[in-house]
Amino acid sequence: MLRKIMFVLVILFSALLPAAALADNNIVVQQLSFPVTLSDGNTYTIAGYLYYQGSYQNKPLQVLVHGGGYNHLYWDVPSINNNKYSYARYMAEEKYAVLAIDQLGTGQSSKPNGDFVTLAETASAIHQVIGQMRSGNNALGQPFNKIVLVGHSFGSINAITVQATYHDADALVITALGHVPHELPFTNEFLAELAQYEYFTLPPEVRSAVFYSAPAADPDVIAYDNANLIDQITRGQLFTTFAAIFNDSVAQVSGPVLVQLGQNDALWPASYANGEAAYWTSASSITVQSLPDVGHSFNTHLDNKRGWKQISQWLSATAGWN
Repeated sequence: MLRKIMFVLVILFSALLPAAALADNNIVVQQLSFPVTLSDGNTYTIAGYLYYQGSYQNKPLQVLVHGGGYNHLYWDVPSINNNKYSYARYMAEEKYAVLAIDQLGTGQSSKPNGDFVTLAETASAIHQVIGQMRSGNNALGQPFNKIVLVGHSFGSINAITVQATYHDADALVITALGHVPHELPFTNEFLAELAQYEYFTLPPEVRSAVFYSAPAADPDVIAYDNANLIDQITRGQLFTTFAAIFNDSVAQVSGPVLVQLGQNDALWPASYANGEAAYWTSASSITVQSLPDVGHSFNTHLDNKRGWKQISQWLSATAGWN
């Protein structure tokens, strides 16, 4: 009798929970570790977080690469004020397996000397993670035959470098990064100040101004970002990744490519979208989309799901997935 009463109470309590909480209960998050050997001959660890609904088997895999000043949590921000901000969970519900990594030097991944953590090393680490997921030489013992690489901002530079150098992914999604030359809102004095430190973080006031379009974002989300999502950037990345923004590696990228630019992005606004496709000369196809009402950190703006839906639709139409 007591067991029946407890069962009824559980059902009643569940009925009172928000729909978002119930939906999230169906998503499994599994932490994985990937050993990677870099140019100094040492082995480091990349932390990854696999999101899936039901099972990860026989599903295409999205590998997510966060931008500078974040870690994998950029892709898994909790619901705030009844709005969902987790790209990883959204795509898991779209029947993808989703691997969000902490880049070298961030989160739970290894943190070598900051001058060693350059674009070449971070790209090599991502390449090795993808190789382990594709081959099945991973903690799951599961190979993934269809892989899309998804980058945000600095992570997009990494994703481009990986695809241009190693051609690891079956498709590439680039967000918050373009290639039409223009002036960026960082002074030489500000960059020189950051370069004093092996590891550094961006001040909250800079993040708020550069990463967000205030009219298109919830102030509580901006506050949450500055309190919970800040992570470090290395001096090595400042001198190599930042310097690679407008290099020509984009011309070596193969396979289908989707680029999304935000209308209110302070760094790479959609006003440059019309000139973007010309840089992707080796891609089998290139689609450039302009997203209204989002700033640089796409996932944490109110209209984030517009871009997420377009990514899912593009993958379905272009790669025949889902």
